[in-house]
Amino acid sequence: MRVTMPGNVYSFGVILLELLTGKPPVIGGFELAKWALRCSARPEEREKILDSRVSQASLAVHSQMLSVLKLAMACVSISPNARPKMRNVLRMLFNAR
Repeated sequence: MRVTMPGNVYSFGVILLELLTGKPPVIGGFELAKWALRCSARPEEREKILDSRVSQASLAVHSQMLSVLKLAMACVSISPNARPKMRNVLRMLFNAR
């Protein structure tokens, strides 16, 4: 295994998903990132990804969580070339406010 920038971006995306979902990175042998990618493919399923305890806090918090979820999905993209650069990830995090 080699450490690569796209690999680091993927790992950061998994951390974001852990924060957004309240779930560990591996659940019963299933990867959190793959589960989230499957759910995010259907717009009506996206809400199920977010931890309901946090997403009910306020409309503003819920909106921020959806922005960060969009970023997390880009970070865990199947194609390493499709993942954003960390500089852009940081910019998108600042814009999620």
